[in-house]
Amino acid sequence: MMDLGRKLSLAGLLCAGLLGVVASGVASAQDAPVVAAPATPDAPVAAASATPDAPVAAASAPPGATRASLEAAREHMEQGQARYQAGDFEAAIHEFEAAYAARSFSAFLYNAGVAAERLGQWSRAADFYERYLTGDPHSSDAADVRRNVDNLRTRALAEQPVQPIVTVTTTVEHHVVESGTETPTETTPTGTNPTETTPTGTTPTETTPTETTPPETTATETTATGTTPTGTTPTVDGLAETTTQVMKSLLSVQTEPAGATVTLRRGDRVVATGPSPFAQTLDEGEYALSVEHPDYRTIGERVRVHAGKVYVVIVEMSQGHFLGYLQVVSDPPGANVFIDGREQGAAGQTPFRSVVDTGTHHLTLERAGFAPEERDVEVDVGAELRLNVPLARVDYGRLRVVASQPHARVLVDGEEVGEVPYEGQVSPGSHEVEVEADGMKTFSADVTIERGQLTPVRVRLRPRQGRSAAWTTLILGVGSAGAGLYLGMRGTDLRDQLSAERDTGTLASDDPRILRGRLFYYGADVAYGLGALLGVFSIYYFLRDPLPDSDGRVLEPRDWALSPSFDRDGAGATLTGRF
Repeated sequence: MMDLGRKLSLAGLLCAGLLGVVASGVASAQDAPVVAAPATPDAPVAAASATPDAPVAAASAPPGATRASLEAAREHMEQGQARYQAGDFEAAIHEFEAAYAARSFSAFLYNAGVAAERLGQWSRAADFYERYLTGDPHSSDAADVRRNVDNLRTRALAEQPVQPIVTVTTTVEHHVVESGTETPTETTPTGTNPTETTPTGTTPTETTPTETTPPETTATETTATGTTPTGTTPTVDGLAETTTQVMKSLLSVQTEPAGATVTLRRGDRVVATGPSPFAQTLDEGEYALSVEHPDYRTIGERVRVHAGKVYVVIVEMSQGHFLGYLQVVSDPPGANVFIDGREQGAAGQTPFRSVVDTGTHHLTLERAGFAPEERDVEVDVGAELRLNVPLARVDYGRLRVVASQPHARVLVDGEEVGEVPYEGQVSPGSHEVEVEADGMKTFSADVTIERGQLTPVRVRLRPRQGRSAAWTTLILGVGSAGAGLYLGMRGTDLRDQLSAERDTGTLASDDPRILRGRLFYYGADVAYGLGALLGVFSIYYFLRDPLPDSDGRVLEPRDWALSPSFDRDGAGATLTGRF
């Protein structure tokens, strides 16, 4: 039994020694300086231009950088900020890395570190911060960032699992108690409380979880100097928790011509200075920006910097003022944008993006079929103002009618409104549209007018059938009937005379009036028959129409367009439509 106890004790000591070596390696890794992740070819780390002799200097833009890459970086920065605000921190990190790939400014790395902290990825956050320090080692907050990196590294090591050490120590002590033998005098392995040693020849006491807790998880977490890092707060479990960091912003200054001296101040302190093109990572706050050039007068402006933004300042030295970006988007697109009046014409169509003078501007948006929209906007230095303008359709529509017959008359709901080609305003809804012309068949159709849209109608008028034959046969028929009536009356008169003479016995049998009376009756019958026949033909000719009716086509409603027009008396706009 004694041999078994000694073997178990030796095995325990051997395990404890191995664990001590492992724990020492972990501790060494903790104390060793952490090397920042090297920059990839797509995201080179931009070296800061500041030196010990010149502690305040601007980080210049990478050589060969274009404005397009800066705009891409701005877009990714803003997308990252939006993802961060939405709580999608992983997507925010990807956007910040994409911004850094477009333009290698260290502010993007810092913001990626802030997002990684929110994810609880301490080592990853520390890597981003160290890359930020590599790119901008002389930044004003370098010392605070380094302390935060040390704290993040400590937290990362503290959260590593230590359960195997507790299990081995407990097992060895349990067997020693059962054996009843003396325990060799040994110190506890690295990672346990060094004051909890077992005296020689005594039975060891049972360890508690606090006796096997690494130094990183003790209740009084300290740095190398023994003080709590700046910007951290002790937590219940003893770990120092980093406070939420505020994102960095970037200010880029481009001048025309280049080479102007850019100076950035905050209060009485010069934050950075350098030649344009100029770029500087900044904290949130208000700064005074001045630009000097030997050939132009010095100009200055105050810049309000918000967290997590990219500000691009454009300076036209010849004009002596700063420019800002204005972006206007309308729904639907295609609206004309007028800036500060119409004298200069439309500056462009939506989606519209251009540089404008900083300050207040009056914008007017016009699109055919929609009510004009007006806005007063303030364009700040370095900021890009984005304006989304919904357009509402007007409360009327337009009707356009063309026909094959010039000057044909157009009637809407029975009221004549003009001649073709016709175009005019009509209230929305269903209307009866008629097109008529002399000698042509009338066209009629129900047309639905939509708000703010043009409804085209194409009409082909057909000639009416001529009625001359009908009228001719009618006149002839009436004449024949009249002749028959006359002959019949003459025959009746002769019959009455002959009847009277026959009654008195004075009528001769060979009286010629007898034949003439018969002829009158025969002629009347023929005339009546011919008149009836001509009447039938007249009715036929009146009813007969071999030509088709006038036809037309109502096209789909569509937006109309405003076409500028100019004459000696001034300028205007003409509503046009295509179909």
